[in-house]
Amino acid sequence: MIYNLTNYLKTQLTTYTFIANGWRKDSPDESIIVNDDGGIPDHYDFKMDLTVQILARSRDSVTSRKYATDVYDLLLNRFGLTLPEVTIDLVTYPAVNTAQISPIQRPAFIGMDDEGRALYSFNIQITVGGN
Repeated sequence: MIYNLTNYLKTQLTTYTFIANGWRKDSPDESIIVNDDGGIPDHYDFKMDLTVQILARSRDSVTSRKYATDVYDLLLNRFGLTLPEVTIDLVTYPAVNTAQISPIQRPAFIGMDDEGRALYSFNIQITVGGN
């Protein structure tokens, strides 16, 4: 599901750089990671809640905050969104139908990384499945 969400964000915010599950050494300073962050056990009605962390960074704190806020606004209280199918390294991840996407908190400044880039973060809960 994390690759589907990352692909969806890439198609909606086309000028931003999104990376699934962590920055790498060659990742640009101006980028946003979409991290798997666990979830909670299944509901009684066969739904599952997944938690995802969005973490934006930039050399400029204002830009980093804008990145995080733009993603937050795009995902704020979405109902019935289908995250598109995506193929990564010859593995196809089928489309995912979400029941709901809700933020757990608003984007917040969490400090500077060891290279002096400003970090803003927030978490979302994605409910999938159901009858």
